Amino acid sequence: MTVRRTVAGLSPAGGGPAVHLDRDEFLADIGDRVRAERHARGCSQLALAERCGLPVKSVRHVECGTSPLPLFTLVELCHGLGISISYLLSDEWEMPARAEPVRKLTPLQARILREAVPGIPLATVARRVGTSRQAVAARLSEVYRLLGVSHLPREERREAAVRAAGARGLLPDVPVECTA
Repeated sequence: MTVRRTVAGLSPAGGGPAVHLDRDEFLADIGDRVRAERHARGCSQLALAERCGLPVKSVRHVECGTSPLPLFTLVELCHGLGISISYLLSDEWEMPARAEPVRKLTPLQARILREAVPGIPLATVARRVGTSRQAVAARLSEVYRLLGVSHLPREERREAAVRAAGARGLLPDVPVECTA
C-alpha cells in the first residue's frame, strides 16, 4: 500500500526526503479494500458486522475511510473476512473477484428455504408452506442458482443455500456466516 507523500525534514537512512503516509488516503484505501473483500464474499455490511461482533456503523465508517481506524476493529474485520491483516495492508493485495450479486429472495423462496432444513422431505415442506411439492422443488432450484450452490451434490445443497443466504443477510433469523 503505497499512499505516501514526501516532506522536507529528517531523512531516512540512506538520504533523501522523509516519507510520510497521507492519513486520509491511507484510510480511504483500507476502506476500499475492506469493501472489495466484503463484496467478493457476497456479504452485506450488516452480515459482516454481525460476524465480527461490531456495530454496523463501524463497518460503514471503515469503508468510507472517514474516521480513525482502531486496530482492534481492523483485526476483527480481517478475521470476519477470513484474511490476514498483513495481506490487506500489503502491496501484494489484489482486488478480489466480486461475487455475483443476489438481489433478494421472494418471501415464498425465503419461507421455503427456512422450512427446507436438510432431511425434511419436500412433501412436508409443501404442506407447511401451503403449496405443491413441485412448486417447492422449483423454488428451491431458483434459490440454489441465485445463491451459487446449484453445482454442489444434492445432499449438501440445502445446507449450503441456508448458509449463503444467511451470510448475505437474506434470511435474518439464520446465523450469519460469511464464506471465505
